[in-house]
Amino acid sequence: MNTSIARPPVKQSLAQRDVPHPSYAAGRLVALGTAHYWPFQVLGRAPMVAEPVRLGDWLLIPAQQDSTAIPPRAMNRIHAIFAAGIRPQGFVVVHEAPMLLKAPAAAQPQPRPLAVNISVPDSTPDFAAALGTGLSALASIIFPMMMFAAVAIVDPILVTVTEDGYWVEIDRWDTE
Repeated sequence: MNTSIARPPVKQSLAQRDVPHPSYAAGRLVALGTAHYWPFQVLGRAPMVAEPVRLGDWLLIPAQQDSTAIPPRAMNRIHAIFAAGIRPQGFVVVHEAPMLLKAPAAAQPQPRPLAVNISVPDSTPDFAAALGTGLSALASIIFPMMMFAAVAIVDPILVTVTEDGYWVEIDRWDTE
């Protein structure tokens, strides 16, 4: 006779199922986040990056090489990590960077001059040429600025990498 009690399966979040059991250092980070009501989350395990790396639709940049301003809230979390005696390998800023935002340098199309057809009297041909050139120059400045704005609105994520290679998300913010 089987006397064991059947228990329903324990539901786990996707992050808990996909990530191997965290290490002691990753557990300390998550516990620190929990104690401060910060949503620290173990993302996985990988080596620390030494230079910017594209991984699918993500751009991973060591924090000391990234030009994104880190907000005070994230800096407070970094200070709390060090105050707790936790010494990570480093910090990484992760940007969502879909391939459509920027083509590789070799595959970038050459900018074409803006075609402008303006009907003006024959007495002012220099004005039409100057206006066409000016609009072309303006278009060559505005288009890259629009592309930069598209990149800038993507939310960065600050990740710390433990000494044993676990990646723990410690903050994300809007760059607006």
